[in-house]
Amino acid sequence: MQALQLYLARQNHLVVRWVIVFLIAMLSVFRVVQLNSGIGFDPQSYDQLVKRRVWGPEVDPQIVIVDIDERSLDKMRGEFGRWPWPRETLAGALEWLNQKGAKVVVFDILFADPDTLNPASDIAFVDAIKKSSNSYFPILRLNPNNDTLSQVTANQLLGFTSLIDPSKSQTPPTLAVVAPAFEALVQTQRLGFHNIYSDEDGVNRSYRLWEEKEGWRLWSLPARLANDLGWVLPDHPRQLIHFTREKAAYTQISFSEVWALSQSMKGQEKDPRFENSIVIIGSTATSLFDVKVTPIDTTHPGVMILANVIDNLKNQSFLKTASAWLQLLVALIGLAIVVWASTKIREDQMKWAAPVAPTVFLGIGFASLHSGTNVYWDLAQSASNALLFFTFWAVYLNWRTSFYAKSTLNESSTQWGSSAVVKVDFLQTHMQSVIDKLSQGKHDLSVARIGVVNQLPHEGLGLIHIALSGDSQDLKELILNMQGTAPDPFVNSCHFAPLNCNKFWDRIWSDIQMAEQHWRSPHEKLSIAST
Repeated sequence: MQALQLYLARQNHLVVRWVIVFLIAMLSVFRVVQLNSGIGFDPQSYDQLVKRRVWGPEVDPQIVIVDIDERSLDKMRGEFGRWPWPRETLAGALEWLNQKGAKVVVFDILFADPDTLNPASDIAFVDAIKKSSNSYFPILRLNPNNDTLSQVTANQLLGFTSLIDPSKSQTPPTLAVVAPAFEALVQTQRLGFHNIYSDEDGVNRSYRLWEEKEGWRLWSLPARLANDLGWVLPDHPRQLIHFTREKAAYTQISFSEVWALSQSMKGQEKDPRFENSIVIIGSTATSLFDVKVTPIDTTHPGVMILANVIDNLKNQSFLKTASAWLQLLVALIGLAIVVWASTKIREDQMKWAAPVAPTVFLGIGFASLHSGTNVYWDLAQSASNALLFFTFWAVYLNWRTSFYAKSTLNESSTQWGSSAVVKVDFLQTHMQSVIDKLSQGKHDLSVARIGVVNQLPHEGLGLIHIALSGDSQDLKELILNMQGTAPDPFVNSCHFAPLNCNKFWDRIWSDIQMAEQHWRSPHEKLSIAST
């Protein structure tokens, strides 16, 4: 172990630095490839940055949520009982919203079963749907692994499905779905799945706008709206949601208020809140369990996520991230900047660089979320690289300095043959460069930096005490090898036996006193003296 330590300590510190850089660069390559096999960016840092934004994307004022909230559940319980209410309530709301000039009405409610206790209410609901030309309804997409068990074929749900590539589809594939129970809803062809698929850690960050199945395309509700309203669809189905800063960012109107207006004379008045609006009828009531985990909140209502996705799609404001190759290039450039910065930072400042540099990189990523460009720069890998480099580099420098000062710290068995006190200009020379040149010899070596009188440690001329197991001539050759970094050295050729820590420091102060006397002697200032 001691031999390994000696071997590592004798290596040029620049070589060690590049070895550290190479290992971190290889780690960057591995990490970027790993991330791009998944969601494409570091999820933990992204979540924290999104949650702490100062501001978020602008909210589309045309998107309105008619909310089946706790207030509505409480107010309407007396007349209609517990949820689900008779569907005549939804029919009344749909008809009233259309009268108020709603552009579209999107139901975030699955109509999977008929109301066997109140069939007349279902008839009223179906009649309202037949009169509506702007209402949209969800389908629940089940696990595609169960498609072969289903009897529902893609051509039975046109509107939800579209034949994109006939060459891949000899016969329409079967689909595992929960479709609306009413044929009138299916006949509208205004259908789309409202599933949201979480990442592996259970957090919902992205939205799948469509799904491919044997030449057929299965549309989500937001994409189905885009098809009819002429919005531009992105090139890829999976999109990173550009969340609003607060989960309750969109205009919310309690369903009980809409229902009361639809049944009153006051409701006949003009209501500008709904003119040319995109109305989404859904629930934020936690008792109805339509909540998801997102970077914004662990109880993010599904209807609010749907509103956010519709907003992103309408205004083309989904977040974009860099490709894998660009991420790798950015990570390596960041590492190069960190290495360059390390050449400008003093050894005593390395401990501060370790926390500061990663903070700078994460700050740039944080700023990108506020730039208005809808681009997120994931610099978590650069931050990680900076933390790793400065941590390992600071530990290495501290260890190496301590290794060569070991004789001042503990007992040693080394028989010292000579010692020297050397002036070093620390404005021009790094301590590790001094050690590099002194450690080229074959003898045991002790190097201790004494500091500078009346100056900060990194400024002006400082003193270095050197002890060598070889004779004074060997020590003179090492000092001369320093090439200008050791002006006017003082070499003491007196042998001294192994000393404990306190006595070694006594020896150092004795050498310094003799060096000071030597430097005060004008006739000896330009020579290497021996005593």
